[in-house]
Order: sequence, then structure tokens, then C-alpha cells
Amino acid sequence: MCLGQLLMRSFCSVLLPVLISIAGAMGILAFPVTSLARTASSGLQQEGYQKDESGDQGGGSKPPASDRVTESTRDAAAATPAKGEEGTEKTVQIGDGNTTPFKVGRIVFPTYDFKMANKRLFYGLYLPQDFDESKTYPLVVVLHGLGGSPGQILAYPGLTKYADREGYILVAPMGYNARGWYGSRGKGGGRGSDPRNLGELSEQDVLEVLKLTRRNFQIDPDRIYLFGHSMGGGGSMHLAMTYPKIWAAMAVIAPAAYGSRDRLAKAKDIPAYVVQGDQDRLVSVRQTRLWVDKMKELGMKHEYIEVKNGGHVFLAWQHFDGIFSFFAGNTKSKQPTLPK
Repeated sequence: MCLGQLLMRSFCSVLLPVLISIAGAMGILAFPVTSLARTASSGLQQEGYQKDESGDQGGGSKPPASDRVTESTRDAAAATPAKGEEGTEKTVQIGDGNTTPFKVGRIVFPTYDFKMANKRLFYGLYLPQDFDESKTYPLVVVLHGLGGSPGQILAYPGLTKYADREGYILVAPMGYNARGWYGSRGKGGGRGSDPRNLGELSEQDVLEVLKLTRRNFQIDPDRIYLFGHSMGGGGSMHLAMTYPKIWAAMAVIAPAAYGSRDRLAKAKDIPAYVVQGDQDRLVSVRQTRLWVDKMKELGMKHEYIEVKNGGHVFLAWQHFDGIFSFFAGNTKSKQPTLPK
């Protein structure tokens, strides 16, 4: 290896992620820098995924062999909307009864007592700029990818803009930690210092945050939606299949979905909006096509957008117009009743 190649590799693997993280922490970057840092530092193995070459066996990408995201990079992820979105200060009841002042039209991070693990957890919350406590709102439960955070995914460019324009509340659970998978890989899955029932805790965190949000705000029970990217996409599909009576529709971007596709029959009445890049090196387009084929077989209402030359990261925030239009056209009262 020549000296120039060695210097370039050192810059990409060490200096560039650090510079990106610092910029995100300073608010210079208003988009999720964690994904960019992973792109620079781990090349084709971003987020620790391994491409699935096993045909019809896996149901999605293989589980990550190692956790390639440092906590410092994750915590530096951009969690600040664009400059000028100062918001309006409100005082409302948040979490377990604490009166917390926060700004409407701003990403905030309440905490609550997660009794199942005997610890306090945080989650991300965004109320639209014209929020009125007397009104009823649709809700989107937003699930981040592997190594991400609530603040990172809520800061995806355009997401809060559409929440403002269309009048949605956004809530983003942590999923217990950055690699909980929301239960989509089973109740276990912990490693190292993780709890042995990490998957169960991750799934229950989502349900507890949903319960808190419905208690604290007037949420339309017929308009509760799932949106997830990567690990969060797989988690969204798992939650739709496990608790189908809750959701009006789901939108998944590059869904890292596991397990038998036959389970999708449990969510056959939940409309799905699926986006996948055909050049995604983390979540195989072939596997996503198999999930979509199963949707067709079941007669599920769905839209599938396959992005030519699309990768894994940036397409995540290029389809909010279609996603929110899809949500607007699908409520629980409009869900089809399919033959059993």
C-alpha cells in the first residue's frame, strides 16, 4: 500500500468521523451525522450489517456480527432542527406526572420511569408548531436504525416540516438502547453488558412510550402510524405483526426484517409503504422484494418504491411527501377487510 492510500485510509477511518461528530454536536450539521460517520468509518459494513446471500432463507439481512458504532458518535448525532425554529414554550404534563416546560415546534427529550428495567429512559417528542392541547392529533411512532437515537431520526431533513404542515405528533422511543431491535429478533439478543432480555425490553419501551403519549395528549386512535428506517423498519414490521389492532398504516425504509414472512398475515389489514434502494449494501433489495411479494400474495394494500441506484442512508428522507400522503389516505376506519 502506498503512502497516499495509507493517509487517505487513516483520514476516512479516524479523522473524518470525529470531525463530523464535532460538527453535529455544534449544530453545524442539521442532519443525522451518525449515519455519515458510520459510512466513513466502516465502508461496506455500515451499522454492522452483513449482506444476506442466502436467497429465501433469512427474511432479511443477517444480524450484525459486531457493534460498529461508538457511543460518543451516537450521542453527537444531530438532534436540532434547522435554525430559526425557535418554537413556543408550553408547560404540559409529561411522562410520570412531572410538569416540564418545553418548546412546541422543537425536538425535546422527556424521560419516564421504565419499571420493567427499574430505570429511567428518555424518548424523543415533537409537537407541531401550531399545537393546541384541546385538539386531537394523529401520531407517528418513529423508530431509529441500529446505533441511532431518537434525536437522530427526528432530525432527518424534512420530517418535522411535514409534521408541522400536516399536523402530526411525532414520538421516537429509544428501544431501550441503540441495538435493541424492538423485539424483532426475539426477546433476547443482549451481549456484553446488555440485559439478556434486551429484545423484550426494547419492544416494551416502545409500547410504554406509546401509552404515555396517548395519556398526555389527545391522539386519534384511528390514526396511529409506524415509521422506521433500517433496524427501525424491521421493528415497525414486527410491531405491526405483533400488535395489528393498534396501527392504521406503516412506512418502512430499507427494512431490516427478520423471521418468517408468513407472520405478515397477522398484519394483512395494515397498509404498508415500502422504500428500498436497489444498490443498498446493508439491507438486500432481494430480501425486501420477497417481503413485498408476500404482501401481494396476501392482498395487502401497499406501495413499493424501489429507488434505482439508491443506497441505504439518504433515501430515508427523500420520501416524506409520499409517506405522509399515504398516511393521510389510510386510517383504521378505512382499512380493508380481507378474506381470511
